[in-house]
Amino acid sequence: MESVKIALMLLLSTMSTVKGSDVINALEVNTPSGWVRGYEENYEKDQVYRFVKIPFAQPPTGSLRFQKPQPIGEWEGVQGISDTNSPSCPQWDFAMPGVDNLQQDEDCLYLNIYVPGKISRERNLSVMVWIHGGAFMFGGASQYKPQKLILGGDVIVVTINYRLGLLGFFTLNDSLLSGNFGLWDQIEALRWVQKNIEAFGGNPNSVTIFGESAGGMSVSLQTLIPSNKGLFQRAIAHSGVVSFFAISKKDVERKTANMLLEKTSCNNEKDVSEILKCLQKIPVENITNAITMMDLEIPMNMSAELGGFVPSVDGELIKENFAYPRSSDNDIYSFFRTVDFMSGTLNGEGNLVYVGMTPQLQEHFEFNVTEKIPKTVLCEMTAPVFVETAVGNSPNLVQEICDLYTNTENDDAQSNKVCEFTGDYMFIVPSNIMLSIHAEDSTGAKTFQYLVTKASPMPFGGDPPAWFKGAGHGDELYLLFDFLRTIPEEKRKKFADLNLLSENVVQYWANFAKFGNPNSDKVPEWPSYDVNSKRYVILDTQITTGQNLKPEATALLSKIIEKGRQRLAHDEL
Repeated sequence: MESVKIALMLLLSTMSTVKGSDVINALEVNTPSGWVRGYEENYEKDQVYRFVKIPFAQPPTGSLRFQKPQPIGEWEGVQGISDTNSPSCPQWDFAMPGVDNLQQDEDCLYLNIYVPGKISRERNLSVMVWIHGGAFMFGGASQYKPQKLILGGDVIVVTINYRLGLLGFFTLNDSLLSGNFGLWDQIEALRWVQKNIEAFGGNPNSVTIFGESAGGMSVSLQTLIPSNKGLFQRAIAHSGVVSFFAISKKDVERKTANMLLEKTSCNNEKDVSEILKCLQKIPVENITNAITMMDLEIPMNMSAELGGFVPSVDGELIKENFAYPRSSDNDIYSFFRTVDFMSGTLNGEGNLVYVGMTPQLQEHFEFNVTEKIPKTVLCEMTAPVFVETAVGNSPNLVQEICDLYTNTENDDAQSNKVCEFTGDYMFIVPSNIMLSIHAEDSTGAKTFQYLVTKASPMPFGGDPPAWFKGAGHGDELYLLFDFLRTIPEEKRKKFADLNLLSENVVQYWANFAKFGNPNSDKVPEWPSYDVNSKRYVILDTQITTGQNLKPEATALLSKIIEKGRQRLAHDEL
């Protein structure tokens, strides 16, 4: 039988599948999990093999809904499709500019593998596993096309799905329904990679996890789970690490549970086992549509209550609230400090403020977001919400934030300051804190920080107001992934002068994945990060360096976060 399989593989390696006017050569690879079919495609002047819709766990449907992923085992037949997209996990419809429309299916625990050039076990290529972003509620693996990263960096890239929203993170704080299923999915995907990637020419001892936004938060969370040791050696967190938005609150989890059970009529069941059976039997859309974004939003303060939609303290994967880091506790970060770590942000992360500014808020504060965002939005809304979330009611801390982010030059400068605060507390300061924790008492692992200041010609959320300055959230993704094939030819020309920056970023990321160090003789020098100088690289058309990013903001917001940690510790006594 084995000789028949080998003969079939050789035959298929010379076959062609016609799709439209394109001729795609097919190849089958024998892995420990079973046979996988991939397809060769031309990209620029090179060849890529892509293996799409490869299952890494059993379908999380029926009795496996709201359960940890079960290993896929060894399958019969051949897995893999000729299409470039596999289904994403169920979610609300949320159009993203420049990416594919997602086809949803509850049977969604698939990954995609992209290999540069030929398939050979002897190649021993470093592997990069991408965890997509989308607030733990949106997105999918097939949105991200890594061809220029794998060809420019000579690495294998794997993109993975994981369960989202309620299906991924709903919890009843009970061992029968404990939550964090999306994180468990990520871990199961990494286990599959360890078991199977050698068949594609990958090195299981040189694996880097990387992700953006919620994907970056996922990356940082995975580095804090000691049982993950051996699944990866390096980690890159884009615009997101552990923070208030990566860990849910118990009271909000209870509120979400009550709402879901009421809307699904599962609140008549007597115990958790019966509730679970009820939730497992109803149509999946009854769960994904039971609670909408409008239900989560808190009126007039631009925030949302996300308990049950994001990771939670479950006592197993996450044993305490990492949103409040303790830099002096070596036990918590012992595994983290053995992993080479890179984290970075963009200087305009606060674009999420104007992107999410509703007409009601503009009317309430009497302004038009295309013209300005006044200081009152900061001092009466975003700062109080942050402080309340962290430490409870504290007018003095709100005033300190209001003072730090005041700019009296003109409306444009003040509008950017309002946005800057949100970018600082959501992304930049948490990244600074985690980098310092990693570099402190390091066991030899390397630490690097970056700041992107070059805005995308086609930014997330559309063109910003004329007053906005900086590179917004998500603006760096086009440097690594190919979104350009989905946009008109005339708009692609806007990216032409950024080709060199993209090539440099590809080299940096691939070098880090291979060696734990982004530097080589092909790119400008990137200094390592240490707790004293806090050096970082500035990624723009002209690459430069800086040190000690946002010291005043980091000092103030770190003080507030520490007060929040002390409050949490007191409440748990």
